[in-house]
Amino acid sequence: MRLELPARPRRRPIGLTPLIDVVFILLLFFMLASTLTRLHAIPLAAPNSQLAQRDSQSALLLRIQSDGRLDLNGEPIIGTDALTDLLRRQLKQTPDLRVLVQPSDAVPLQMTLRLFDQLADAGVPVLRLR
Repeated sequence: MRLELPARPRRRPIGLTPLIDVVFILLLFFMLASTLTRLHAIPLAAPNSQLAQRDSQSALLLRIQSDGRLDLNGEPIIGTDALTDLLRRQLKQTPDLRVLVQPSDAVPLQMTLRLFDQLADAGVPVLRLR
């Protein structure tokens, strides 16, 4: 008795077309699902030597310590609300008030940007990063 084994089917080569289709569909999905908002920019003026001399006379120095403490011209400030109130009072006296912001080396960028937003909300017209 002779048994015949079934013939092995020929393997088809794997096509790359479905893989390419899937990659393009994923690309399209992520492009449409991502948010394409314009980031808010903070205007910073680069100082030159003439402006630096003039700014040092009519500017306030705001230091940010690595632990989050703030001091304005060497005076410690407790809380950002106190800083906003103080700056608004200063702006009434000096409308062209300039604030130089000096973060320490260990201050995260997010903390500095949050402070810049608060200064802009207080109405400070010119901000410089030192």
